[in-house]
Amino acid sequence: MNKHKIRSLKVCVNSGLRQYSLCCPPQPPRCGCPPQIPGFGRRIVPPSDCRPGPVPPNPCVPKFPGKDGWRKYRSLFFFIGVPLIIVQAIHSLGHELPPKGECRDYEYMRRRTKRFPWGKRGIKSLFHNPHVNHLPGECEPPPLDCD
Repeated sequence: MNKHKIRSLKVCVNSGLRQYSLCCPPQPPRCGCPPQIPGFGRRIVPPSDCRPGPVPPNPCVPKFPGKDGWRKYRSLFFFIGVPLIIVQAIHSLGHELPPKGECRDYEYMRRRTKRFPWGKRGIKSLFHNPHVNHLPGECEPPPLDCD
């Protein structure tokens, strides 16, 4: 090793920071740290030069754009989402529901082979809307086809 490398190694070890190349994990310190053997009563403490210092941030990890990303989405919700919901609610309140259309009672429509377990008579489906849907028996029969 040349003198410059030896000097930089001493500086790194003495300052507590270890240098490592980009995109490579840090290497363990190159000093004679005694191994710690479990089971002995006395704890073996390595010399102060061998203790690893703080590891610098890895330059290969992508940078996080910011800690306060939630603020952007909170602002979008309150300044764009909530006003749009209010405008749509006001718009829909201004419209009236159309009247129920006429109904023809064909044999393949509104068939009930057994009763539903809810309601008084059990003829309303779970998603029955009385403003739009007709019940069996409310419709007039289709015209007779005499051809």
